[in-house]
Amino acid sequence: MARKKKVRLQDIAEKTGFSISTISHFINKTRNIDETTQEIIMKATQELGYQIPSKRTHFSKSKCIGVVISDIRVDFFDELIRELEGIAYDEGYQIIIMDSEENPEKEINCIKTLIKADVVGIIVAPCDTKADFSFCANIPLVQVDRKIDSDLFDFVGIDNMMATYNLTRKIIGKGKKNIGLITFTDKNYCARERRKGYRLAMIENNLYKDENILEIEYDGDTIHSNISKFISGNPDIDTLICTSSNICYEVLGKINRLGDKNHIKYVSTFDNNKWLDHVAFPVDAITQPITNIAMTAIELLKNKITQGHTMNTSRRIILNCSIEGRSSLFREDDSDEIQFLN
Repeated sequence: MARKKKVRLQDIAEKTGFSISTISHFINKTRNIDETTQEIIMKATQELGYQIPSKRTHFSKSKCIGVVISDIRVDFFDELIRELEGIAYDEGYQIIIMDSEENPEKEINCIKTLIKADVVGIIVAPCDTKADFSFCANIPLVQVDRKIDSDLFDFVGIDNMMATYNLTRKIIGKGKKNIGLITFTDKNYCARERRKGYRLAMIENNLYKDENILEIEYDGDTIHSNISKFISGNPDIDTLICTSSNICYEVLGKINRLGDKNHIKYVSTFDNNKWLDHVAFPVDAITQPITNIAMTAIELLKNKITQGHTMNTSRRIILNCSIEGRSSLFREDDSDEIQFLN
């Protein structure tokens, strides 16, 4: 008899239309949810067969893991949460999800709230490389995707610098010289490392120009106009590397508005989101091993929990990534073979 598929928070979110964060807050009672929303979520859990943990197990030190992500609207984090929730469930844990919304102050408050809730450990994707997590000295903590500069906690992710370096070299190898980069500021760990990789590859080939880089704040009110001005003001750039899918989305919008006047021929981005298969413009995308990142993070945290470890000498687990080539830069032979970047 086939094993019945367990219901995940993602399933409840898809059925109700509410975010995974809202579902988590309802189930774990970490935020006041209005009565109508509660009724909808409760009905969905019953229809799907989700077993809500009893009050006795809420925040039990042997059962709850806190997860703080940087922006729940980003597809990468949405998929990461889904994997973390499923893997943690298999290991006998529930997870409490909190969204820092790329706000360092809110991130600290989220972590402190989880500590007060007596969670057994925390998984966090830090929004600022300069964040001070020294107050987490007495609780197991693992960083995913992003990390702070202080070498006090474990980290699981990819080598963002080498991934972007190898990507840029491959593009240059295809004869492209006017390559631009659009990135967030260096307080974002991934953006900082990806900029380093791009810069190194361009310098090695005597192609680097400061004016071919656009650095933007993580602000939905300004990202659109800044990207639009950058593309319009740099007609020589024919290839763009985006360090985030948020940026890529805005770039594709600008390309669409330009129509026949568009001068951007190739776009590459992080990450390989599902929606990229449904846009007319072919986007090459670096794919992160989200399932392996989640599995490794849970395993590291579980080991720290069972062994009573908190801060340590910072283990860095670096996993391989690959590129999904959709444009002619990477699919000239129409091959379906995945290309590994590191």
